[in-house]
Amino acid sequence: MIDVLIHPEIFDDVKKCRKKKWYRCLGNEMSRVCRFLMQDGKMPGEKPVHYVRLPILKNKVFHAGINLPKENVGKRQGARIIYIKENLNLVKIIYVGGHKDKRYDNSYLQVNLLKERYSVENYIKYTEDLGF
Repeated sequence: MIDVLIHPEIFDDVKKCRKKKWYRCLGNEMSRVCRFLMQDGKMPGEKPVHYVRLPILKNKVFHAGINLPKENVGKRQGARIIYIKENLNLVKIIYVGGHKDKRYDNSYLQVNLLKERYSVENYIKYTEDLGF
């Protein structure tokens, strides 16, 4: 079983999406996404984030689309997740949102967000009763 750690600001990202009426059911689907990562440590359609130049994060940062069935949009227009595979037994979720959020759409802002959130020590371990 793979441990999934969640950055504390992920909850704020989900609230922001609800408030702005982007990807409204993202909070409901996050438990499914975390369970998916716990099974084999990857998401369907994951791709590496190539423009991260930090040697610590090189070849460890991935992003994938999240299918939101209640939103009636596919993975291309839907929500996104960015996560880091630390090793074979540890995955850290860094960001949840999508192209409607300027932080994800701009690669410069996205890299700064990754650096800032990766340096934080107090991640939350995912459990079934953790509410989004």
